[in-house]
Amino acid sequence: MAFSCKKNNQTIYSFQYDLKDWIALKEDKNAAFTMSCCGKQAILKTSKLGTQFFAHKVKPDNSSCSTGGESDEHMDIKRLVMQELARNGWSVEVEKRGATPSGEEWIADIYAEKGKAKIAIEVQWSPQTFIETRRRQEKYAQSGVRCAWLLRSGSVKDTNAITGDYAYSTKDLPVFSIYRNKRQIDKTYMIYNVNELDNNSDRYNYRSFKPIALSLDYFIKSLVSQGIKFVPCERFTSIKFRIKHKPVVEVSLGLSKQFCTKCGHTNKIVARVSFKERYKTRFKKIKDCSSKEIEFINTYFARKYAFSPIKQVRSVILNKGFIVNSCIKCGFVIDRDGSHSSYSYEINTKSIFIRHQGLDIEQVYATDTAINVECVYQVNNNLKIKYNEGFEFGKWVIRDM
Repeated sequence: MAFSCKKNNQTIYSFQYDLKDWIALKEDKNAAFTMSCCGKQAILKTSKLGTQFFAHKVKPDNSSCSTGGESDEHMDIKRLVMQELARNGWSVEVEKRGATPSGEEWIADIYAEKGKAKIAIEVQWSPQTFIETRRRQEKYAQSGVRCAWLLRSGSVKDTNAITGDYAYSTKDLPVFSIYRNKRQIDKTYMIYNVNELDNNSDRYNYRSFKPIALSLDYFIKSLVSQGIKFVPCERFTSIKFRIKHKPVVEVSLGLSKQFCTKCGHTNKIVARVSFKERYKTRFKKIKDCSSKEIEFINTYFARKYAFSPIKQVRSVILNKGFIVNSCIKCGFVIDRDGSHSSYSYEINTKSIFIRHQGLDIEQVYATDTAINVECVYQVNNNLKIKYNEGFEFGKWVIRDM
C-alpha cells in the first residue's frame, strides 16, 4: 500500500488525482506502473474509505517493500494531510527515508519541503510510548526536520489521546489528538489539544485557555502557515515537576500592605512564606524562618517586589530577638514576627524553585524560565528521571486568522 509509484519512469502521487482522473488513469492501457520501493509491477486501488493508493500486483519477497500493514483510516488520514500540504504549496513525499548526521535512520509518514523549511507529520495509529516518541523526535531534530504528531484517540467518550506524559506540552514535541465520530453524518476527522487564548489576560493561567477542536484540513493549513503557536504558561510549569529525594522546593511569598506609623509610607511586608514539596505545601510566618531562608527571601524577592529586606533585631528592654518587616523609606519597624500582617490584602508572588542539599542552596530557578533539574515526568506512578534537559510547559494555541 503506497501513495506514490512510477508511471513510465515518472513519479506520480495518488492523492493528486480526483476520482474522474483516477478512473481514467486505471484505464490507461499505454501506461506502465511500477512500485517506487522495488520497481515491480504496480496496480491502482481504492480503499473502502475512498483512499486511492498503489499496491504490488504480486506480493513481494522483500519485507522492506510497502506491503501494507496500515489500516484504512491510517491511510485515509495520510491522504488528507498530503492533499492539504500540496494545496498550500508544499512538495510532499510519503514514507520518506533519511538519516541523522550520526547515521541513525528515520522514515517519515509524510515529509514535505517548502523553500528551506522541512517538516514531517507522523500519524501514530498504534499505541506508542512517550519515550519512543521523544526518541524518534530527536532524530528529526538532529536532521533539521520539524515534526508534529497526530495520535489516535480511543473512543467516542474520550476524544483526547493527550494523557499521561503526552499531556506535558512542550514546544519541541508538538503532539495532537485525532478522532472521527463514525456515528455522526459528517464524519470529519477532528484535531484536539488546541486552544483559544483569552487575549484580554496579561498573565496566563489555566483559565486563559479554552480547548477547541479543529477539522483536519484547517488544522494542517494553520500548522504550516504559522497559525498555531506555543504559549508557555508558568502555572503549568510549576505543577509538572515531581521530586526525587526532595531536591527541589517551590517557594513563594504572600505580601500584605502596611503603612509606617513614623513617615506614613505604605509598604509591602512579608505576611507568610510558602514552601511546596511534592504534593504538600507548608506555610510559615517570618518568625519561623531560618537564617538561610531569610537570606534567600531577601536575595531573590525583596528587590523584585520592592519591600525592605527582613532583618533580625534584638530588644534590649525585652531582652528578646525579633524578625521584623521595616519601612523601605525610613527603616522604622512596621511589624514584628509577622504578627501584624493581614492576609486579607495579600499579594501572591511568582514562585522560585530552589535545588538544595541540606541547607546549602545550589541553584535557583524562576517559573518564567525553562528549568533544568533532575526531574521530569511520571509514568505509571513511577518517576522517570532525565538529566540536563530544559522544559518549558504550555499550550498550543490557534492564532486569530
